Amino acid sequence: MLNIAKRRWVGWVLLGALAAVQTGCAYANAAPQEKPELLKPVKRQEDVYEVKSGTIAKQIRGTGVFVSASNKFYQYTVGGQLDAMYVKVGDVVNKGDVLLQLDPRDLMMRISQQKLVLAKAEDALAEAKRARDPEKLRLSGMNREVEELKLEGLEMSLEKTKLIADRSGVVTFLDFIKPGDTIASYKDVVGLSDPQSMIFLYTVSVGADLTAVERDMEAEVAFNGKVYKGKVIQTPRTAPFTENQQQNDRNARSLIISLDTVPPDAVLGSQADLTIVTDRKDNVLIIPRVGLRSYQGRSFVHLKDGTSRKEVDVEKGLETATEVEIRKGLKAGQQIILNN
Repeated sequence: MLNIAKRRWVGWVLLGALAAVQTGCAYANAAPQEKPELLKPVKRQEDVYEVKSGTIAKQIRGTGVFVSASNKFYQYTVGGQLDAMYVKVGDVVNKGDVLLQLDPRDLMMRISQQKLVLAKAEDALAEAKRARDPEKLRLSGMNREVEELKLEGLEMSLEKTKLIADRSGVVTFLDFIKPGDTIASYKDVVGLSDPQSMIFLYTVSVGADLTAVERDMEAEVAFNGKVYKGKVIQTPRTAPFTENQQQNDRNARSLIISLDTVPPDAVLGSQADLTIVTDRKDNVLIIPRVGLRSYQGRSFVHLKDGTSRKEVDVEKGLETATEVEIRKGLKAGQQIILNN
């Protein structure tokens, strides 16, 4: 047992010596470590703008369409079932053309029957005249008038089943109807527009602000590379009230422009670009809007002062999407810092 313990002890000593030798070799072979190089701080490039005087304009810009200045909407005065449609949107119609036709049902037969009754009444009147009987003549005459009025009433009812154009024009509106549908009375079903008389319509999305636009403001419409002058003839505030709620909603979001000269190549539905200057200032100090800062009701800029910057309070004026007028606090030639 003693020899075994002794041999174990010798083994542990040899292992420890070997580990010590390997560690010493590792330290001997290791290269000396270099000190890290210190990086120089990077100086941030400032985005500087020189304050200048110039012109700033607030504008309404967008795309609109040419529409007819003269529109006529057609309604039925009686309801019924639609029998036939003779037009579609875009069709050119002439005065007297039938647009829609309701089902006349038994009117044709009743008219034929009434014509027969009227013919008999006329024969009775002729017989009374030959008999020279005053009373019979009076009654026969009255009877003929009554039967003639009945025929006229039936023929008027038949005429009311037809929707007839009372003017020439282009079909620009047609209700979503088809033969067999029931048509209500006094509802717009067809709209005709005069293509010879056009104005320009600009409509914005819900929530957009047109309050800065006034009647008679100058406007420019760019179409096919040319600019046409005009003026505003209707704004949301000056639009007439109608019983049609949909039309009132459209008027509340629309401007109507009358052009001095309508483009000769424009047609109903042609698109063009509208520009209206709602406010303009000349010879005023202007800076980019990104250079104006605000905090707790203050308006200020970062003014470049040698190698440093300082905050300067300013009074702003007219603002656009990209620029702002400065009324007080700055002078032309000073430099402001745009970036933080």
